[in-house]
Amino acid sequence: MARSKKRRKIFIIAAIAAVLAMAGVAVVFLRPKSAIAVQSGEVSRHSLTNLVVADGLIEPVVQVTISPEVSGEIVDLPVHEGQQVTNGDLLVRINPDVYVAAVKQAQAGYESALASRSSAEADLEKAEADYKRNEELFKSKLLSESDFIGFRAARDVAKAQLESAGDQVEVAKALVDSAKEQLARTTIVSPITGTITRLNSEVGERVLGTVQNVGTEIMTISDLRQIEAQVNVGEMDVVKIKRGQKARL
Repeated sequence: MARSKKRRKIFIIAAIAAVLAMAGVAVVFLRPKSAIAVQSGEVSRHSLTNLVVADGLIEPVVQVTISPEVSGEIVDLPVHEGQQVTNGDLLVRINPDVYVAAVKQAQAGYESALASRSSAEADLEKAEADYKRNEELFKSKLLSESDFIGFRAARDVAKAQLESAGDQVEVAKALVDSAKEQLARTTIVSPITGTITRLNSEVGERVLGTVQNVGTEIMTISDLRQIEAQVNVGEMDVVKIKRGQKARL
């Protein structure tokens, strides 16, 4: 009797579970589906645009880096970043004291060389006169051959000394010109008309010249009236590009 009641209870529970399961399935399948939005339009003809997209840099066509040709301390820097400058405008002045002293020293050496040449000219003039006078005596048998050879040798030595003195004058003059050129390089002016797009130095800073070194990059001047874009195009896209095509930046 007890077993019969237990079996009946299990049967009832199983029946209820089956009914609930069927009800759930019915809800899923019988639930109305949501409507799908559909857009329509008229068919028309359009041009297809094949775009090539690439990354790159936009830079001025003309851009100049200002570096000093001589080393020294910046004593004047009358410009600032973003300032417009014209060809010939003063940009930088480097302390000229060392270069002024070099010019004075070279000038003194040049003047000394000139004095030495003048002295050599006088010596040669005297040696030439002695040689000519004693040449007549030698021809008249009034001077020995050895003495005459001595006067001729003195003349030849005087000629060589004058030639050497002339060479020293040329060297000294070149040193003066070089020293003056170095002094002139302490003043830097703008080589172009443009905008100072980068300023790296300041007054009091010591900069290196480009004569024997890489040189300090004091500033960059750019002509912003004309710029260009340098882009990296992939191998697959290069064949799609032709001269004269429009580009959008």
